[in-house]
Amino acid sequence: MATDSDRGFPLKARSIDAFDFLIVAFLNVGYYLQKAKNNASIDGARDPEFFVLTPEFLREHHQAGSWEKVRLGGLDIDTYKNEKGFELIAQALDVPYPSKT
Repeated sequence: MATDSDRGFPLKARSIDAFDFLIVAFLNVGYYLQKAKNNASIDGARDPEFFVLTPEFLREHHQAGSWEKVRLGGLDIDTYKNEKGFELIAQALDVPYPSKT
C-alpha cells in the first residue's frame, strides 16, 4: 500500500505453479517508512501501479525463509508494468489489440 514500500509481497513457492500470471497491485497511498513533510503521509500518494508477473519471473526472484516472498525493489520491471504487463496476457491468449476496421 505504501508508496515507499520495499516492493515485496508474500508468496509461497508451492503456489507459483497455480497460475499463469500473477497481478500485483501497488496502491501507493502515501509514505509510511520515511518521514513525510509535516508528517503527512498523503504527501507521497501516487497513482496505483499494476505488475503482471509470470511464474518464471517469480521463481527467479522468490526468496525462501520463514516468510517466503518476492522482492521487486531494485529490479527493472517496466516491461511488466500497467498496460505493458496486461499486453503480456493478451499475447498469451492470442487476443489482438483492439482496432477499428
